[in-house]
Amino acid sequence: MTSGNGDHLVVFTTSYPFSRVVESFLDRELSHLSSSFDAVTLVPRLYPPPGERLDRPLPENVSAETSIMHDAQGESTTAYYLHLILSSLASPELYVELRRNYRSMLHPAGMRKALGYLGIALDIRDWVARRVEEGGLDPAHTLLYTYWFDGTALGAVLAKRDFPGIRCISRAHGYDLYAERYTPPYMPFQDARACSLDRVYPVSEHGKRYLSARYPSYVSNFRVARLGTGDPEFLTPPSRDGVFRVVSCSHVIPIKRIDLLVRGLAEVGRIQPDREFEWVHIGGGPLQSKMETYADATLPGNVSHRFTGYLTNAAVREHYRQSPADAFVNVSESEGVPVSIMEAESCGIPVIATAVGGTPEIVSDATGILLPEHPEPRDIAEAIGRIAADPDGARTMRSACRENWEHRYNADRNFGAFAGDLQALLQ
Repeated sequence: MTSGNGDHLVVFTTSYPFSRVVESFLDRELSHLSSSFDAVTLVPRLYPPPGERLDRPLPENVSAETSIMHDAQGESTTAYYLHLILSSLASPELYVELRRNYRSMLHPAGMRKALGYLGIALDIRDWVARRVEEGGLDPAHTLLYTYWFDGTALGAVLAKRDFPGIRCISRAHGYDLYAERYTPPYMPFQDARACSLDRVYPVSEHGKRYLSARYPSYVSNFRVARLGTGDPEFLTPPSRDGVFRVVSCSHVIPIKRIDLLVRGLAEVGRIQPDREFEWVHIGGGPLQSKMETYADATLPGNVSHRFTGYLTNAAVREHYRQSPADAFVNVSESEGVPVSIMEAESCGIPVIATAVGGTPEIVSDATGILLPEHPEPRDIAEAIGRIAADPDGARTMRSACRENWEHRYNADRNFGAFAGDLQALLQ
């Protein structure tokens, strides 16, 4: 229920609502946000590539504002990044950060990241200032929400400095939180973002602990807000023909280590030469062609494989409804809490996954098998083999997966609570 006080939520995104893939999980969250606020404005930053663009219908009280959108992959790419760099170099904020983190910023990658974060932040700050001056935003009744804990979150902080009555919050996932993912291990302006926002919502307990260890004086500002997926209203059937079917779902990019999964599947095929295995990978990406060629060359004859390429959420759900699956595998080297695992568990599919980020919060001995952070192919093969060899245990896991999803990753429950928490910040 909306507040009736004219409360306005402004959501800064990468490309939503114009992208099929990026942030598409906001679809279900948006219905709860629009029910809790009188007006919701979506402010995306980048145009998605042409093949990913979508004209998404929006609730009646939701609008999309495109004035700061840039085409970072088109002819204007150079001009866009030049704009970010020049804006940052002219800002005193850059030199404050340089004094605090000069060692990281002396590294070219660190400096590029700092310039990018600050350039984006200045765009956000200026957008808010224009809307306030035009009368489109009332600071006393406005909440700024950045979906990513990145330069957009810094922009909300800068806007709050100019308009102290405004409230601002951010989610924090994985890529935007953990400095150790990068060389150098540096997240620009993280002190300002973590300590100046009214609240930061990590998507996992692991993320909350990470922030709390770094900023113990601000622990009360960090509150877990889990993501979630919708109820598929079916359970994926297990295989009944003697074939053991493995499914994975991710972008085909280096951090997902699809090559490692291929080696693990090859190992289980060699260990059990008399058993048939089938692997389907859902999702595309820049390494898809290379990984298909690698799988062709690496997997033994008793392990068949198929890459579906990109599928919509509806198509992924339909795949799980129609196609038997005996185990879902994720061997990523870093994660927040994978939405792909939430989807698999909602369908009752046991999960094998690396113990990275928030993954141990969703995968346990009850719902599957946790692998080491850096498993060997043999570890993956043995985990697949354990589930394949124990049909009774697998049935128990399937029930536990569905129960875990219902209690912790049900989208309507999680997003409803989150929207209510945001609304309370303006009371």
